[in-house]
Amino acid sequence: MAAVKVLDPATKYKTEYCIPLWLRDEQIKVACELPIPRLQPPDNPKVTSSEPVAIVCFGPSLHDTWEQIRDYKTIFTCSGSHKFLLEKGILPTYHVEVDPREHKVTLLGEPHANVTYLPASTCHPAYFAHIMGKGAKVVLWHVFSDDAEAHRILPRGEWALTGGSNVGLRAMTIARFLGHTVHHVFGMDGNQRDDVHKHAAPHPIQDGGGHSLVTVGGREWKTTPAMMESAKQTLHELDMMPDVQATFFGDGLVQTLVKDHVRTDPLAKGFLAFNRPELISAEYRDMNAALHRSRLDYGVGGGRHAPAILALAESLKTTSILDYGCGKGYLARALPFPIWEYDPAIPGKDESPRPADLVVCLDVLEHIEPDKVRFVLDDLRRVCRRVGYFIIHTGPSGKTLADGRNAHLIQKPKDWWVAKLKPHFMIGKVYDTPPLVQVVVAPRPDQKIAAAVAV
Repeated sequence: MAAVKVLDPATKYKTEYCIPLWLRDEQIKVACELPIPRLQPPDNPKVTSSEPVAIVCFGPSLHDTWEQIRDYKTIFTCSGSHKFLLEKGILPTYHVEVDPREHKVTLLGEPHANVTYLPASTCHPAYFAHIMGKGAKVVLWHVFSDDAEAHRILPRGEWALTGGSNVGLRAMTIARFLGHTVHHVFGMDGNQRDDVHKHAAPHPIQDGGGHSLVTVGGREWKTTPAMMESAKQTLHELDMMPDVQATFFGDGLVQTLVKDHVRTDPLAKGFLAFNRPELISAEYRDMNAALHRSRLDYGVGGGRHAPAILALAESLKTTSILDYGCGKGYLARALPFPIWEYDPAIPGKDESPRPADLVVCLDVLEHIEPDKVRFVLDDLRRVCRRVGYFIIHTGPSGKTLADGRNAHLIQKPKDWWVAKLKPHFMIGKVYDTPPLVQVVVAPRPDQKIAAAVAV
């Protein structure tokens, strides 16, 4: 028999996501196409509720505490606790799921007509088919991730929520996002009771197997490296929600860790959720698309800047170039190698772009809707790895939109544009040759999250 591994609670153990990240991203794309509502914050996020809500996880201590859950008006279940409580006559209000694997269909059981299901877009397509096929109430949300591809494919105008690596912590974050500040947490244990069970009831794939040992609070707990890392994350997530009063019921590793935890800064404010604002309104996008169709001379000027772009590329020793606002694509036609192109008004080129070494934005920024300039500059910062080269027209255009406005919605001088760029970029050379301003920039290293509004 193999020796049982002993874990050090002070050591950070490496854990891996349960499916390949490319598959996670493909599942997100499928979910984003579903015709279901998206999770939204309350109308007034500053108004919160102090009525306790139950956050019910599926750890083994739920056996000891489930009867206390009957009296709660609002109950968030996650993982197998949905089926567990329904079988005992307790109706959840919400059910949260984030796991991307198909076994969650079995673990959920039959959906209930009076439960609102909150699956993350990471969930398996079969899970959505199961709950939607039964006519259940479903509201979609997204998991916030720091990796570039996950951030890129997050739909604009929709919310991605932070939280730890287990669904119970995500349920707590959702509860706070919806305005609940008093959390009574059940079944969030981080350990197993015996050599077999890690949950309050049989689990399709995760019961059985070995365990490790860790000593916390003077007691020895049976756990795994992944479960222990998740348990330790509870402390961080509590620090990120300083106005949440959390009480943990039952006996387990998490409950023991939390009992002696002192929040690092009670006045700190963590981020609950992020929203990637829209870069262009639907109406304005349609007007630009119509202008591209009706004016053959609209969006064709990129090619004349090819010599300058080639010189910059040679100085950077790169062919990684993104033409941001590419129009009809004449810059790409003028270069001797392929480049990335993005334009929200050009079908086939409207997908959120990946980062590039050199990002060029030629006669584009003056066309941006004034209330969306900050968001577009945020996105330019996101995609600019090394250098940005922007040409901005400061005067009126010779073209008119369908609603009668001049096609240059912003007509501002050099100093105005430099002031707008500075919060997002380090400004290099500026060439003022009216009516054009040419600006060479580099990304600011102190901006990690671009194009996001946080709550």
